[in-house]
Amino acid sequence: MNNQLQLLQSYYRFLSLGKYLEFLIQSKDFSKEVLDIAIVTGKRSHFGIKSSMIKALLKQIHEKPDQRNIFGYLVEISSFRGIFGIMRELLENDEKFKKFVVSRLYEHYFDFEQIIRLIRNILSHTTTADLIIKNDAFVKQRDFLVYAKNPIVSFKFSYANYWKEWKGNKEYGLDITIAFTNLKEGDSLFDIISLHQLYILSELCYNLCEVFRAENPVKKPTKSIGKKIYKKYSQKQSTKK
Repeated sequence: MNNQLQLLQSYYRFLSLGKYLEFLIQSKDFSKEVLDIAIVTGKRSHFGIKSSMIKALLKQIHEKPDQRNIFGYLVEISSFRGIFGIMRELLENDEKFKKFVVSRLYEHYFDFEQIIRLIRNILSHTTTADLIIKNDAFVKQRDFLVYAKNPIVSFKFSYANYWKEWKGNKEYGLDITIAFTNLKEGDSLFDIISLHQLYILSELCYNLCEVFRAENPVKKPTKSIGKKIYKKYSQKQSTKK
């Protein structure tokens, strides 16, 4: 499980690093500094990256900073897919971590879990740049919620009300409401959950992993005392002979 927690957090760090690099590219024209490079792919192999393609992309991002670009977009989508996909796996397969999340979100856990499930399904099924959803991504979940007479998922969570460690803005948190009966094929993920809320939800997933790891440190394996005793005993026996 610890590897999964670290991987989820790595996706969040990748999101932060990627968006910072995007900001730098938008702020400064790096196209004149690009060179052909060779990526080492083995002891005797490499893959060449041509500068011409990189120059064109850097120039386009710099000259049109207000437009969505392929670099920033793929950083976001790849990171969201990794973060929410791993979070769902952890909640489904690790009872200890699930109990921890319940203890941190209290009555909000069910709504949190349903939102994570929906996002993960959408990102797994969609093949379009606008993240257009398909029926396979939500129909079963919608039917389950309708049967349970709870078709509206509302996750309104503020850190200050539930986390004793929180030192920031008392109003900072999430506000996501999804009416599953209103979902239809052809909708975009961004129409269901705003990009801003996706970022804050990603941060919450990161924070949950961070606190869980702090409260459940991985124990380092101890050296076997028995082996040391046996070694000393063997040495004494050999000297007697």
